[in-house]
Amino acid sequence: MVFAVLAIVEHGIAERTPSGGVLVVGLIVVAGLALVALRREPVVALLVIASARLLMTWQASDDVALIPAEMIALYVVTNSGERRTRLFIAISVAVVTMFVVAAFDSEGFFQELAGEAALMLLPIAVADGVRSRADRIKVLIDTEAESRVQAERLRIARDLHDVVAHGLSTIAIQSGVAAHLLGSGAHNGAAQAKESLEIINATGKRSLDELRAMVGVLRSVDDALPLSPAPSDPNDLSDVLAGVAHAGLTVTTEQHGVFPTFAGDACVVAVHRIIQEALTNVARHAGSVPVAIEVDHRTDEVRIRVSNGPSIAARNSTASTGVGIIGMTERAEALGGTLFAGPIDDGGFVVDATVPYRLPSEVARH
Repeated sequence: MVFAVLAIVEHGIAERTPSGGVLVVGLIVVAGLALVALRREPVVALLVIASARLLMTWQASDDVALIPAEMIALYVVTNSGERRTRLFIAISVAVVTMFVVAAFDSEGFFQELAGEAALMLLPIAVADGVRSRADRIKVLIDTEAESRVQAERLRIARDLHDVVAHGLSTIAIQSGVAAHLLGSGAHNGAAQAKESLEIINATGKRSLDELRAMVGVLRSVDDALPLSPAPSDPNDLSDVLAGVAHAGLTVTTEQHGVFPTFAGDACVVAVHRIIQEALTNVARHAGSVPVAIEVDHRTDEVRIRVSNGPSIAARNSTASTGVGIIGMTERAEALGGTLFAGPIDDGGFVVDATVPYRLPSEVARH
C-alpha cells in the first residue's frame, strides 16, 4: 500500500484524476482491506484487488500502483486450497489482467503484454514451486513415519512370538506328561494327568487372551526378521539400560516392589519396551540429560514413569514424528492400561504409563 501511494504521488495521478484523486485513494484502501482478508478468503481478495487494479488503469491510466498487491494475492491463492483449482483461478485472473492492461496501450501492446506476463506469472510459478517442495517433504515425512510405525509393530510381533511360544511350550510339555501318565496306568496317574490338563487349559486361555490383545496393533509381519527373547528376569532392567548406554544418558532407577507371579508375559514385555522406547526418545530428542525411571508395583498394575530434564538445544533440532509415543500408547492400551506423554514444568518431558498385570478378561474369569 505504501508502494501504491508513492506511485500515485510520483506520477501525479491525484492531480490528474477527477474529484481530487478520491477514486484512486478509495481503490487503494479497498485493495488494502482485501489484503487483510487474504488468508481467510484468498480467491475473493484476489478478485477484488484485480478489479481495483483494472479500474485504476481505466480511470487513472495507472497500471503500476497495485501490481505488488496483485502479485501477493496471486502467490497466496496459488499456495493454498486445492492445488488444481487454485492454480486455474490464479492463472485465469493473471491472463485476464495482463491482456486487459496491455489493451490500454495499443501502441506498445506486445511489449506491455510481455511485461505483464512476467510480473503476473512469476508469483504463480514461485508459489507452485514452494507448494511442490512442501508436498515432497510431507511425503518423505509420512514415509519415514510409516517406516517407524512398521518397525514398532515388528517389535510387537516379536514380543507376541515370545509370549505365545512360551505358552505353547508349556502346553506341549504338559500334554506329553498327561499322555504318559494316562498310558502308564500308574496309581495316581489320573489325578496327575488331570492337573496337567488343567494347566494346559489355563495356559491356552491366557495365551489366547494375550494374542488377541497384541494382534490388534499389528498390521504386517516380516518373517525374515530374527526373533528376540523376552526379558529373562522381569525385574532386571540392565538389558534396557545397556541399549542406551552409548547415548551418554545419566539414568537413575527406583523400583518399588516386584512383578507378582501371576503377572502375564505381555505385561512384562510391555513395561520393558515402554521404558526402552522412552529412553530412546530422550537420547534422540533431548541429548545427554539426566533421566529418572520409577517403577511402582501396585495391587493389580504396575506404573512406569520415565522423566528427563530440559533438552539440550544442540540436540533438540531433530524433528519428532510422534511414532514412538504412538507405539508406546498402543502397547499400554492393548493390555487395558494407559499412557501419557508430554512436557513438564521444568522444561523436561515425561512418559507416565500404567499396565495391568493381567488382561481384563483373565481378571474376570478369576
